[in-house]
Amino acid sequence: MSRSRMVSLLATVAMLGSGAVSMTGCAAHEQVTATVPAPEVVVPPPTAAVVVAPPPAPTLATVCDAEIRPYGHLHFPHEVEFDEGKATIKSTPTTSAILQCLVDFLNNNPIVTKFRLEGYTDNRGDAALNAALSEARANAIVAFLTSKNIPAGKLWAKGFGPAKPVAPNDTPDNMAKNRRVEFHIDELGGAKATKEAIALAMNPPAVATVTTSTSVAVPAPPTVAVTVPSVQVAVPTASVGVTTTKVAMPSTKVEVAAPSVSVGVGIGVSGGASAGGGGAKPAAKKDDKKPAAADDKKDDKKK
Repeated sequence: MSRSRMVSLLATVAMLGSGAVSMTGCAAHEQVTATVPAPEVVVPPPTAAVVVAPPPAPTLATVCDAEIRPYGHLHFPHEVEFDEGKATIKSTPTTSAILQCLVDFLNNNPIVTKFRLEGYTDNRGDAALNAALSEARANAIVAFLTSKNIPAGKLWAKGFGPAKPVAPNDTPDNMAKNRRVEFHIDELGGAKATKEAIALAMNPPAVATVTTSTSVAVPAPPTVAVTVPSVQVAVPTASVGVTTTKVAMPSTKVEVAAPSVSVGVGIGVSGGASAGGGGAKPAAKKDDKKPAAADDKKDDKKK
């Protein structure tokens, strides 16, 4: 087998082994499962906030330039004006301002469930006529308030005539002071408006301050467990199979047959001798040549 043929055969064997490794590595694999533990998330409980409520607003508040006196008298610095000897309300700026303040007071203080109007006169004239006139003037103001949507059931009027003067009836100015209509808070929240109730409504107590020492029970929230799904990772395992290939190399026996060569040399020698036949040996040939050379040399010397 020639050398080039042997090299080609060895290259084929190497390619077959490489293909076997590649095919085996693709077919074989091993599945590896990796499980990630689920972390536990714990939500801390909220911090309890301590809220201190501001002092409540007064449930009974005055309006305009009026003053609430201890027993519930809503006093104005001026008086509602009427025509002389009549129950007709004068249309003056002072009177209009007082009447509007009355409407605002009753609207802004719903705690006032009863509101009383009292009418008075000076001591001139008949006492009975003055009593009737004073009550008619009080009712004239009630009529005005109901026209402004103040409930009629909240209002009531009473006339006292020349009784209860606030000043002596000795001068025109003092007599003018006695001709008046007073406004009184009669009930608060359906109860009789006493001096104490009026004061409490105008100055409610402050709410007790809540301190951090107050026990606040805050339920602990449930623990939230977050489950993370397991992650399976398949890692192929390469299995290398090497195929053993036996190559039978034929033993090459080279035999060289050397042909036998038979050489026959015939030399003619004077004297009739003849050499022939079975093959003269080279040594004999050399002996034959030496005498001839000697004879030649002798001939040369002779010359």
